[in-house]
Amino acid sequence: MKAAGSSPHSSASIPPLRLVLVGAASVGAAAGVEDAANRLGALLGVVAMAPLLAATTGGTDAPVEVLMAELSRRGGSWVVPLPQDPGGVQPWGGRWSELLGAWRQPTVLLIDAQQADGGLPAASTALLQLGGVPLLGLIQWGGRFDREARRRDGLPWLGALVQGDGADADADLSLSLRRRWNQVAADAA
Repeated sequence: MKAAGSSPHSSASIPPLRLVLVGAASVGAAAGVEDAANRLGALLGVVAMAPLLAATTGGTDAPVEVLMAELSRRGGSWVVPLPQDPGGVQPWGGRWSELLGAWRQPTVLLIDAQQADGGLPAASTALLQLGGVPLLGLIQWGGRFDREARRRDGLPWLGALVQGDGADADADLSLSLRRRWNQVAADAA
């Protein structure tokens, strides 16, 4: 229950925004997810960290569990990209979706605009939900965001990161993501 006079946008009891941005299929493999994380970080006013995958391929021998523990201890608000398909089997024997779920790491799914009308958004959402990942929602990368079509598909779309002049779309996405974060944080409390 909210105290009298409290605002739904009050951050007094809301923990810092800490997200992993995963890309589905071709978006995850491309530099797009890193670019999107930088853009999302700037939009939200949070730190965009180096890709999570870089820690497992950049010469470190740390097990992924150690990397996840280090990530969970980082202070402040941040967004970190995972530029790899979350459902692909990894050399360490698991899937990122399982690891993100085990660590209860809040995650946002990035979907390329050309794939928004196909089955990939639903399949990727189901995979993350099956793994127990706290999925905040989906973000379309590029293209024109068809809000009505996204509403009809029944998935938790937050909005789009558009290229060019997308100030209105950016404001809508920022508001949607912050609302969802506040809801998830309140449910967890």
